[in-house]
Amino acid sequence: MNRLLKVLLVFTLLTSTITMSAQKSSKTKQKADGRDIYVGSDIIKDLLKQEKDTLFTRYYLGGFMVDSTALWREKVIYTGKQIAEDEYQLLTTSMLKNKETGELSLYIKGEKRFEKKKTKATHIINQKYLLDGLVEEVVHKGDTYVVKCVNAEGVVLNNKGCLRYSYTPFPEIKTHKFRASMQDAIYNVVTKSRGTLPNYIILSIEADVKSKRWNLALDFPDQYNLGSDMHTSLVAAIVHVLNNEKLEEYHYDQDINGNYYNRTMYVPIRFKK
Repeated sequence: MNRLLKVLLVFTLLTSTITMSAQKSSKTKQKADGRDIYVGSDIIKDLLKQEKDTLFTRYYLGGFMVDSTALWREKVIYTGKQIAEDEYQLLTTSMLKNKETGELSLYIKGEKRFEKKKTKATHIINQKYLLDGLVEEVVHKGDTYVVKCVNAEGVVLNNKGCLRYSYTPFPEIKTHKFRASMQDAIYNVVTKSRGTLPNYIILSIEADVKSKRWNLALDFPDQYNLGSDMHTSLVAAIVHVLNNEKLEEYHYDQDINGNYYNRTMYVPIRFKK
């Protein structure tokens, strides 16, 4: 194994016992960022070029696309339609699966409009469906960005959002100790264990309101050997650090009525050799 020169640990989305899952990246994901896949940006160029109507479904766990036969938590239906000569519409409907009952509930509805076959959307609407009939709506149109919180009767309650981390920053400073512990643990594994390092690992760490547990999903490169000594040691080190990270109130999101929601941190770990 090549000597490790540096471990890069980066928190990108902000936001004890854990539930864990792991999978390799799909071949498609090697060509496109995971976020691009989630919002359909990986296929929009072809759809615009072909002026093609489409309907397809993707499944996700921890934000990572998985096969429909695998364990999944979120189902997203994509509907593309040519609505005018120079205008294309892409609709997304996201539903979350209840872990206990398997029932699906509406989570997010989105709409993007593209003009003159350009892959940058000119109009974006996202609606997040919350408890008590609240809906948080975000609209991007040109250079304008509008957020509002709407109640079950359609009354606009405010122009900042329903969820606290929509209008206040997540306290990232509170994660410094956790990041340092994670980096140290991974560095120790790399310097003491044998085997091939992956180019990267992406951690999806979800604070689960109902179970009061961490849910952990790990994403590795497509060709990486899951089950190898290095893989096992890396996973064990990550789990150990997370087990020692106390789940606090600030890890959750909260709406204006006081309801709490799961919140996910995405942690890309890149290895420079």
